[in-house]
Amino acid sequence: MKFSFLFFAALALWVQATPSIHAQNVKLTEAEWHGTGYYKIEMPMGIVYFEKDNGVSGFKSFIDNEGNDWVASYLPPGPNGNFRGFPNSVGNFGHAGRDSGSTTTIVDGITEGERVILESTNGTFTFQYWFFPDRVAIKVLKSEGDYNFLLECVAGGFADAEDYFVTADGIKRIPTVEGELDDFTPEWVYIGDPKAKNVLFFAKSPDDDAPNENHRQIRKGEIHNMDLYGFGRTGTEHGYKVYGMSGNEHICIIGFTEADRTHEDMTNLIERYLEAPFALNAETN
Repeated sequence: MKFSFLFFAALALWVQATPSIHAQNVKLTEAEWHGTGYYKIEMPMGIVYFEKDNGVSGFKSFIDNEGNDWVASYLPPGPNGNFRGFPNSVGNFGHAGRDSGSTTTIVDGITEGERVILESTNGTFTFQYWFFPDRVAIKVLKSEGDYNFLLECVAGGFADAEDYFVTADGIKRIPTVEGELDDFTPEWVYIGDPKAKNVLFFAKSPDDDAPNENHRQIRKGEIHNMDLYGFGRTGTEHGYKVYGMSGNEHICIIGFTEADRTHEDMTNLIERYLEAPFALNAETN
């Protein structure tokens, strides 16, 4: 009896100390979110609400593991999600709340496991979204002409004056209305709010001469609506022109990680993801 008690006690301690494989799974369900149809993709790092009905596709919300929504396309002043989203490409493809004539399907019908894949198309563009426990990666299957990857966000869940971004040079910058950098290499940033326990990383490859967008949108009444970061589109200074990114070789990654990582650690993490964006264990490769 004593042996059995000790055995089961030890087993209970082992179970508590051992990471659950299931806890690392990605899970997709369907329902409604703020009045629209969506795919809800739950990952250990956070939750994506991916809008999917009425010709719409793209991130409606991107919520970190603290419950902060870094996209929040439903927040005022944008009516019905008319502002904010990801990846917000050409012709509103991938923009929450905007009809681009797109449809989204679940690849292979897989809704739970080590990764889940959605595929959106409108006939002109086809993007696959690979959801992993620690990141999301976009694969371009079809494209006609130039396109872009654009993130319209509220860092930490609210648009604050202290929201910032960091490029590979390690310099922390506050976005301005005019924009800080027209182009930079390597093409990645991480975005933060000093009050948040997470940062959001956003990157693409391969490097190119296409413009990189990074600016703050201040609306009428001096309302800070959102900050914008993008690859393949100019900012306000050149009229939001899309150019320089075409073909199907471009990939994009986005995700959350701990804000207390060093800049060197962030650099290594993002570079590993870019080297193997669609590998199951890219962080440890």
